[in-house]
Amino acid sequence: MTMKDKDTPQKQDIIWFDFDPSLGKEIQKRRPALVVSSHKYSQATGFVAVCPITHGAKNLERRGLSVPIISDKVNGAVNPMQLYTFDFRARNACKSTQLDT
Repeated sequence: MTMKDKDTPQKQDIIWFDFDPSLGKEIQKRRPALVVSSHKYSQATGFVAVCPITHGAKNLERRGLSVPIISDKVNGAVNPMQLYTFDFRARNACKSTQLDT
């Protein structure tokens, strides 16, 4: 389900996101991402700042450079070094869950 205006992403939401098109070693395809921007920012701009959640960050995990995520719907690691800002409607974002504080 694609996000509607009333479903503007909020900080700590986990949303599914299309990262393509991408180039080189950039993260690719549709995958979950952690929202790091505020709801107010997303409402005002139509953009959302996210960090991808991946299973391919084992090397980063061993070095303490990623943050493990375990939730009821998504498992993996957030790569905080790959911050993206996208138009969440154009990228077909849909909310999966929200992290507990």
